Amino acid sequence: MLRNNTVQTYTLDSEQISLQLFYKMCSSKNMIPSRVVLKDGIDGYFRLLETRGIENLEQLNTALGNKEKIRYFAAESGIPESYLTLLKRESGSYLARPFPLSEFPGIPLEYTEVLKSKGIRNTRTFFEAAQSAEQRLEMAKLTGIPLSRLTEIFTLCDLSRITGVGGIYARIIYHAGIRSVMQFAATDTATHNELYFKSLEKLGYPLKAPGEEDLQYCISYASLIAELNSNSDLP
Repeated sequence: MLRNNTVQTYTLDSEQISLQLFYKMCSSKNMIPSRVVLKDGIDGYFRLLETRGIENLEQLNTALGNKEKIRYFAAESGIPESYLTLLKRESGSYLARPFPLSEFPGIPLEYTEVLKSKGIRNTRTFFEAAQSAEQRLEMAKLTGIPLSRLTEIFTLCDLSRITGVGGIYARIIYHAGIRSVMQFAATDTATHNELYFKSLEKLGYPLKAPGEEDLQYCISYASLIAELNSNSDLP
C-alpha cells in the first residue's frame, strides 16, 4: 500500500461530538419515517442520558454497543429499549461511511482498478492516503494516474465525508464549483440549490435535490467537519 502520512481522518472522532450537539442535530434533522419517533420525548430522554454520565457520541455508542448493553442501559436509565435501539442507529448515521471510488461518476474504471492494486479501495482509504499535495504527487508516480485526476478524486472524497453526500451528489456539487467541505459549509441553502440545479441540468443525473431540512443538516454537518477535522491542503 502507498505510504500514509495522514493528518486528518475520513470520519469525525465521535468523542468530539458532544451529547448536546447530537441532541441539537437530532432535534433539527428531518428524520427518515422509521426514526421520527426519536423526537417524541427527546428532551427528557437526553436529560436521562446526561444523568447516566453520557457526554459525547463515543460514550453513547459504547453504552449501546449491542443488544445486551441496550437492555441493561434501558433498565438502568428508564429509557425504553426500543428508543435506545433507534438512537443507536441514528448515532451511527452521523459518522461518514466509506464507499467504493467507482460510485463517483466520471472516474475511469482503470483508475479505480490500479488504485485497488495499491490497497486503495474506497473513499476513506483514498482520502487518508492522499492528504497532501506531496502524497498525491507520489501517488501519481506510482499509479500513472494524472495528478489532476487524483486531486479531483481527493476533492470528491472530501465532500463525501458529509453524511448524506454520496457519489452522485458529490459529483454534482463538484461540477457546481463546490470543491471542499469548507466551501460546502460556507454555502447557504439558496445558493446551494441554485448551483445544484444548474449543475444537475447539465449533467442529467437521475437524482432529486435534497429537501430544505436535509440540506441544512448537511451544511451544519459540513460546518462541524470544517471546525473539527478539515484539511487545509485542498486545491
